Amino acid sequence: MLPAKRRARIIEFLRREEMASLKELAERLDMSVSTIRRDVEYLCSTGHLTRTHGGAMMNVSDRKGFEPEAAISSELERDAKNRIGQRAAALIQPGQTVLVDSGTTTLAAAHAMVERDVPFTAFTNDLSIASVFSQSNTINTFVAGGNVRPGSSTLLGASAVRMIEQLRADVAIIGAHAVSNDGLSDSSIELCEVKRAIISAAEFVVLLVDSSKFFSRSFSLFGGLEEIGLIITDDRISPDMLKELKQRNIPVETVSQEVPNE
Repeated sequence: MLPAKRRARIIEFLRREEMASLKELAERLDMSVSTIRRDVEYLCSTGHLTRTHGGAMMNVSDRKGFEPEAAISSELERDAKNRIGQRAAALIQPGQTVLVDSGTTTLAAAHAMVERDVPFTAFTNDLSIASVFSQSNTINTFVAGGNVRPGSSTLLGASAVRMIEQLRADVAIIGAHAVSNDGLSDSSIELCEVKRAIISAAEFVVLLVDSSKFFSRSFSLFGGLEEIGLIITDDRISPDMLKELKQRNIPVETVSQEVPNE
């Protein structure tokens, strides 16, 4: 198993259980204690976890929208992201113009859109998503200009924002690093500027987030919950959050996900 996938499984487990010993992690995740120890030490050194006596717990910053490194982020909640992406892809109708935000869940949606083979026009600020769309003969793809965000395939900056502001799209498929009662937030001011432009340019906005993103806040707000036409998430979303969204008349669809082997 690749290191990023192992470390993602450790984070997923601790998000559910909050705290565990190295021995418990090794037993539940079917790994050796020595491997768990090395991965835990790495995750602590990079700010993902906090060491406890004989084990580890999630860093408090995780609930404040701490952004995992890209390799780990792509593995976190992968099954949920794939199912969310498939549901989002099913919404796209032939001939529509679709804005697709950067992110790992929107990337999963892009793969599902290609598999559906529906003709539409796509505009994205993510080079990886554009590359996925390029595999289709039925998707007409445009890419925002701007600067490439270090360590990712995301395009940011004033030129990207200006291009998006000139567009009028039927649907926007967006992600968020964190979702709270206050709204949607992410870890970069520049990234949030692009997301605001995407929301403003679309008639209907679909938010794709796995349940781990709720009840957390990140560095910069980019939108309110009332701007979202539909939220697609997994069935681990808390009843309290579902109640809050229903009270605010925000439609939510949940998809089932497989629980990883422990």
